[in-house]
Amino acid sequence: MPELYLGWQTDPVLLGSLLTLAVVYGLAAGPLRARLAPGEPFPRRAAAGFYGTLALLYLFEGSPLHDLAERYSLTAHMVQHLGIAYVAAPALIATTPTWMLRPLLLGGGRARVSKVLLHPVVGFVAFSFFFSAWHVPAIYEGALRNSTLHHAEHVAFLVTSLMMWWPLMSRLEELPRLPHVLRLAYLFLLPVVQIPTFGAITFADQVLYPTYANAFWTLGMHPHSEQVLAGAIMKTGGLLAFGIPFAVIFFRWYAEESGPQGPPRVAPTDATPAGDPA
Repeated sequence: MPELYLGWQTDPVLLGSLLTLAVVYGLAAGPLRARLAPGEPFPRRAAAGFYGTLALLYLFEGSPLHDLAERYSLTAHMVQHLGIAYVAAPALIATTPTWMLRPLLLGGGRARVSKVLLHPVVGFVAFSFFFSAWHVPAIYEGALRNSTLHHAEHVAFLVTSLMMWWPLMSRLEELPRLPHVLRLAYLFLLPVVQIPTFGAITFADQVLYPTYANAFWTLGMHPHSEQVLAGAIMKTGGLLAFGIPFAVIFFRWYAEESGPQGPPRVAPTDATPAGDPA
């Protein structure tokens, strides 16, 4: 059996991008904190989560998973994409304090651009379009064979995923999250619009991507069976990523609506005049 070519990525663009994010976050949380948010303590938990997310991004992009995805396995590539879109992107939003996000998104005349890019409709359409377009065989194969295009693909996944998650997770009053009912509709529709892509991959009667059709190692499976598995992982990942927040939002909304409304009023009776204490 031929040897698997797997390794850890040392691409300067990848490492430089992650290092830049780490340094900028560290400067904002440390030396610049007094200027950005006077009196705010160092966000230890948020910083730990942010740097953990950067490490996770490197595992998705720089570990042997990258070589598996690029050369041998559609399933590995699907795990890579879902990890970026459904794990790393929301984690970056959750671990960046609002006092960092406000100048980043609203300072220096950036408010207008942010309001457009982070609008729910724009985020929904951009994410859904890129998610589907990158799985078109010609585009997908082009990314596998061109490292620059492949990096651009993953940057697009991350950016459009951040745009998609923002209306669900925002903590900024100036760029607020959607109301409960609209968040539920948003989460319901996201996996619905992915059905054509899921169906095309899962139920195709042939292997869609020549790279994997010719790969000697596809998890020990026939390439077509591995493609079906990748499609199932795509759909299952989407249902979990959107279904869990859907349930959480629904039950929180229910709890808010059915919460205590104050002590019940007791109607006066013949034995207790309306003006007398009970």
